[in-house]
This record gives sequence, structure tokens and C-alpha cells, in this order.
Amino acid sequence: MIVEYRSPQLFLTDNEQFLEKREIENNLILGLCNGFADKTKEQEGCVFISAFDGPAVKAVSIKTAAKAIIACDMDGPSYIMELAAHYRKNKIDLKGVVGEEPYVNEFSRGYGKQPYVDMTLLVHRLTAVNKLPLAPGTFEKADIGDADLIATWSMTFEEEKDPAVRKSNEQLLKITQSKIAAGDVFKWTDQGNMVSIAAINRRTRNAGIVGLVYTPNEHRGKGYATSHVQTLSEYLLQKGVKYCGLFTDKANPTSNHIYKKIGYEPVAECMDIGYR
Repeated sequence: MIVEYRSPQLFLTDNEQFLEKREIENNLILGLCNGFADKTKEQEGCVFISAFDGPAVKAVSIKTAAKAIIACDMDGPSYIMELAAHYRKNKIDLKGVVGEEPYVNEFSRGYGKQPYVDMTLLVHRLTAVNKLPLAPGTFEKADIGDADLIATWSMTFEEEKDPAVRKSNEQLLKITQSKIAAGDVFKWTDQGNMVSIAAINRRTRNAGIVGLVYTPNEHRGKGYATSHVQTLSEYLLQKGVKYCGLFTDKANPTSNHIYKKIGYEPVAECMDIGYR
């Protein structure tokens, strides 16, 4: 049985306990739902659905942007197919799907689209930070005067990550300003110049999810990003989260090695699938 929800809060009421059994692995769904300014309001253009077997949640999906995000329990495939059929029958256009293997492939078959792999992602968890020597510079919260430059760097970051799904300059500036106002964007400054950025992308009940880790080409190779992520992770733990999380591209051995040195360990593998 498929259940549709009119708001993120109604969705969380039924599904948060199911998702928190694997909180870091499901941080994308949990964090996006928690990120709405008013979780009780219906969100235009968004989808929040679950597949039930009697009273038991078996699989869930949300769509807040171009792609569906999915999660399920060990009984997975048949319930994932039900979710995909719901999107198909209701003519909800999807540019792809994000979730753990092999569920994304089952979903694509049910949705009736030919997939291609945009990226294979590793989901990492950190419970304690390894103390590494820090690069020159200081860690501080970004302020509103930094918004234009951070939005420009965010555009480059988005293009490098997924050129097929792009936000406009205006959208990114608005998002950047909002995240800065919330105190979720941080900069690394060396000799008066901003050289690296990072952000708290999402929050779940027990975790803070690090993202938007970007250093322009001219400042790379100096350890800024490593020091930035290390310090931001320490900051989150000091603020009371039980653990930190982040996503990396499995095909990028450099970033995976850096995060491992800091103390991050992979706990799951996800696929970011696009549809032609």
C-alpha cells in the first residue's frame, strides 16, 4: 500500500523511526525534510510517499528537486517497484534517482526509464576527529558580505559535481544568503583572503552533515580543505551532535583519503542515477 503525505512533518511522523534505524545512510531524506522552514506546510512540487506492508514501513521516497530519493529495508525490491509505479502512474517527471544499490536499478525498471550512472557516492560517518596539523589561516562563519563570492564558488562546485542538474545564479545566491543567515556556511581565511568554504548541509536528530567543501584551483594543494573539514567536524561535535556525515565521489581517491585521515569511515554506497 502506498501512502502519500501532504507535508514533510506528516511524512516524518510516520517514517522518521524507520529512517533513523540507519540515520547516516538515510541522512539525505531526513535532512531535506528537516530543512523546510515550515515542515507543517504542503510543499508545492514535492513528493513524500511510503510503501507499507500492513502497519510496517518497507520503503520510502521523497522528491524535493529533480530526482527521487529512495530508502528501504531488507525486503526492498518489490516495495521499491511500488514507489516507482506511483511516480509513473501519476506522471511525475523525474530526472533520476538517488539511493543505495541495487534499489536504484529496481526503481528505474519500475519507472520505465533507461538509467545512466552520474556518480557512485560513499556515505561516511565520523564519531571522533583525528588531530592533524592545520594549514595556515583561520576558521570562521561566513557573513552576508561573503555571499556573492560563495554563490559564485557554489556554482562552480555544482557544475563539477553534476552539470546535468543546475541551479540559476539567482537561486544559488538566495540559497547562500539563507544558509549564511542560519549560520551554516563557514570559510577558511588566510592572510585576509577567503581560500576555502564548507557548510553544514543538513541536520538529523543526531548528526550534522558536512558539504559544499570547495577550494578554488589557485588555492588547492595547501591543505585548506582538509583543515576546514577537520575543524568544522570538531565544531559540530562540540555543539552536541553524536556524529558527522558526508558524501564523497567513490571515483575520487584523493578526497576519500583525506576524509579517512580526518576520521571519516564509509558506511554505505549510493548511486546517483540520471535518466536520458
